[in-house]
Amino acid sequence: MENSSETTSTKETDYLIIGAGAMGIAFADEIFTRKPNLKLTIVDRRAKAGGHWNNAYPFVRLHQPAAFYGVNSLQLGDGSNDLSSKSELVAYYEAIIAKFKASGRVEFLSQHNYLGNGQVVNLQNPTNKTTYKINKKLVDATYMNVEVPSTHSPKYIVDEGVTLAPINELVHQYDQWNHFYVIGNGKTGIDAVLYLISKGVPTANIHWIKPNEAWLFNREALQVGKVAKRVLEHGDYMKKAKDSHDVFLAIEKTGGIFRIDEQLTPKKWRCGTVSPAEIVQLRTIKNVIRKGRVQRITTTEIQLQKGNVPYSDRTLFVDCSANALAKRPTVPVFSNNKITLQSVLFCQQVFSAAVIARLELANLSDNNRNQVIPVPHPELTEDWPSALSVSLENLLLMHRIMPMWMYRARLNFMSHESLLNYFRYATKAIFLTPSVKKAAQRMATK
Repeated sequence: MENSSETTSTKETDYLIIGAGAMGIAFADEIFTRKPNLKLTIVDRRAKAGGHWNNAYPFVRLHQPAAFYGVNSLQLGDGSNDLSSKSELVAYYEAIIAKFKASGRVEFLSQHNYLGNGQVVNLQNPTNKTTYKINKKLVDATYMNVEVPSTHSPKYIVDEGVTLAPINELVHQYDQWNHFYVIGNGKTGIDAVLYLISKGVPTANIHWIKPNEAWLFNREALQVGKVAKRVLEHGDYMKKAKDSHDVFLAIEKTGGIFRIDEQLTPKKWRCGTVSPAEIVQLRTIKNVIRKGRVQRITTTEIQLQKGNVPYSDRTLFVDCSANALAKRPTVPVFSNNKITLQSVLFCQQVFSAAVIARLELANLSDNNRNQVIPVPHPELTEDWPSALSVSLENLLLMHRIMPMWMYRARLNFMSHESLLNYFRYATKAIFLTPSVKKAAQRMATK
């Protein structure tokens, strides 16, 4: 029986976008900019737009240049290689929402939840529900499901009396403990270690629990005017390589990629980036625990998959184990009046969302739009050949469908090249892509 005090209303919108994170806003911006007659409704559980940036640790920064992050219509930072801070990013998304609202064409429902069937509920007043008639499409901008430590529950047991904190708390607690155990070897774990070093914590007091090793992009090789050349170089390496491991070793020789411990062969690759100076600092950490994942932390020891490790008093455990971008199964981007936002270019989520919006506005059937295939976020080195191959195929297809848009799109890393280089790289990609596809298929069968 329905609550007698429940209030329901009916509204109309052209696009109902679920999720006001980076991908949802990048999609909305493209529709908003190109179709001034359309109405959009954006729903998010958070109080502000910007998704995970609102819950990220205070000292987080972009790991790629601001030049190709955010939305197409608004420059982020100084528009170059700037690695924008959390505060800059939150302010950036607030400015975009303000622009949306000022138009009268965009409704932003913060602290609301989507219930399905066009129904939205106000989380501050759960009896207040609105049903939307959607004229165009429902857009799911939550499928990628970004997790951060401050909103993520660890998958291991923590006994009473153990002090465990997400990385967010380091700014308050870095000077209150003798020893630090950083749990997680992803980019968040890297940032935790670098932060402790920057605060003068002796490296002997930093312990790093790393279930596995990962390859890391050299951030200097991914700066404005360098990315396209590097991506095509990776394709050249693939043609000659026996397997994905050979590809990474070849890229490492040219300085395009790092491994922290050069004696170990990484099995992971998740698009993380570090600078040459940071890799030097990370290699100063000698207390590295490689006994698998944490199972339990008692008041005296850490229980891991491959053994137990005792620890001293006055120890803070820093949780960095959230899987920021898990590898999810691909689903059709366009299906039954619904759009499911996913990456269609490796490690380029926001540009992918803008691309999908532009495909939506093109005079195409959903079958033709779905020729641009999702590229799951990578986790293992074996994911790289397919991710590169499909990304190159998608880039060529998008250039055939919307060449001028691609050339002018701020979020497209190629758009920051000179006109001569742009067409030179595009031409090379045309001839290179079939060979990369064959190489990826060959590696997949091994």
